[in-house]
Amino acid sequence: MEQLIILGHSNGGIPILIDQAIEVLGVEKFIVIKNLDLPDIELEKSEFSISFLSEKDFDFSKIGSRSVQFGVHNCPAKKILFDHFNSKYGIDKSSYISLIHPTSYMAQSAKVGTGAFVEPLTVISSLVQLKFGVTIKRSASIGHHSILHDFVCINPGAVVSGFVEVGEGTVIGSGAVISNNIKIGSGSLIGAGSVVTKDIPDGVIAFGNPCKVVRENQN
Repeated sequence: MEQLIILGHSNGGIPILIDQAIEVLGVEKFIVIKNLDLPDIELEKSEFSISFLSEKDFDFSKIGSRSVQFGVHNCPAKKILFDHFNSKYGIDKSSYISLIHPTSYMAQSAKVGTGAFVEPLTVISSLVQLKFGVTIKRSASIGHHSILHDFVCINPGAVVSGFVEVGEGTVIGSGAVISNNIKIGSGSLIGAGSVVTKDIPDGVIAFGNPCKVVRENQN
């Protein structure tokens, strides 16, 4: 792929995305579309070129099929960006590529939606379903028959066991362990290192061993 268009801007997300896109797809040119007025990230450009543009300076008619990715990895922010660019410019789910690092294991029976971002050394087991815009960070593991809905974020080293369902926009913290047959609602946050042995409802922050709801999630 010669060119990748990045929607949104974050200091952490863009360098990780660029490194993986170069390695996996051989991308040579990146265009970052900023929907907020933020300073451009300073990056070495020996292997690629990068341009930072505001929305008003970019011709959205140039976006082809499956040519964009998110410039952020925070899943609630991904949802905001998707809704903004979809409603204003018609950039729907079909325009997004998935980036899966070659060191990750992906079972043949797993199903991956568009816009996924899977970092190195992850395990995606049999009959897993990754819906749109899912982020799975380094060394995380997703057990068989699990379903991760749109914009779910699994942070480094988390273990999601078999037959788990995680609702839209929920974030699983680093090193958390989710037991078999657990359902976690939408828009929730599971704290780092938590051990989840019971279902978690929508829209809450929960952490601990065993994991317990502590308050509503205001984000």
